[in-house]
Amino acid sequence: MDGREERRTSARSAYERPIQFDLNLTGSKGWTTVEKDGAAVDISETGLGFFTRYPLKKGEVLRLHFPLNSVKMTLPVFAEVAWAKPVENRFRVGLQFLR
Repeated sequence: MDGREERRTSARSAYERPIQFDLNLTGSKGWTTVEKDGAAVDISETGLGFFTRYPLKKGEVLRLHFPLNSVKMTLPVFAEVAWAKPVENRFRVGLQFLR
């Protein structure tokens, strides 16, 4: 064990698939929407774990785009970055779904 306290309240399941997300950033010229992607690795009732090359910060709110199998649409789901850490040339990110 690495000394970190386990805070998950629900069991994770493998969820290995591409994930698309976007977030709004503020700057000197107002709002900008950034669209990025990553690779999901696990999911639970309360959140999602994934890898991305985009440097996310704790507290940022993302809009995830989950594909619906029966129609050519995506379901938007909002989540907050609970933590993010660099791993080699990308970032491992833990998200908490917003209700």
